[in-house]
Amino acid sequence: MTQTPRHSISQFLEIAAEWESEFARNKKEYGERIHCRRGCTDCCSQMFQITEIEAAYISQAVKRFLPKERENLRERARRYEAQRECLLTNRNVPDAWGSLPPPGLRLACPALEDGACRIYEFRPLICRKYGIPLYNPRKPHQLFACELNFPPGEELEVTELVQIQTAIHGRWSEVQAEYNASGGNRDPKPITVARAILEDFE
Repeated sequence: MTQTPRHSISQFLEIAAEWESEFARNKKEYGERIHCRRGCTDCCSQMFQITEIEAAYISQAVKRFLPKERENLRERARRYEAQRECLLTNRNVPDAWGSLPPPGLRLACPALEDGACRIYEFRPLICRKYGIPLYNPRKPHQLFACELNFPPGEELEVTELVQIQTAIHGRWSEVQAEYNASGGNRDPKPITVARAILEDFE
């Protein structure tokens, strides 16, 4: 596997900091409506894919674990991968990039233990921003929000949010493009947190 360029991880951390700042801004704006806290694990059972850069950062984290803790995490990751494959097969969902499971299909992340994330400092971008209203410029007519915080169909004033998040999306796209141009490895199979735990993407 091609080594992930160190500057790609540095750029990822800059984007991660921007999302955390945007999360804090939304939490200040919406206050107690955003219930995200330790013990709330709704987002931890969503089935999602991550990029090679995010996977590299998780692989880096796993190497820092004590051997017994690392093997415990990897065992949960192995079980996750087997359960994921079974779920996708039973629902006839293709295991491909961009092909996400239908709503309602859930499986707890292998990094989740006793209501907390074992790799919290190294978590992917989606885990850093989930919970606040989210805007994706590729889907301009849709605003996504955690239903525990914002009921479906609720109207929100999001002018500033759209501007900020569009800019962050743009910068992350530039990081991805630079990663490609530098010859960064593109895995043919979708990458999960479990794979990042089990394999060395760094």
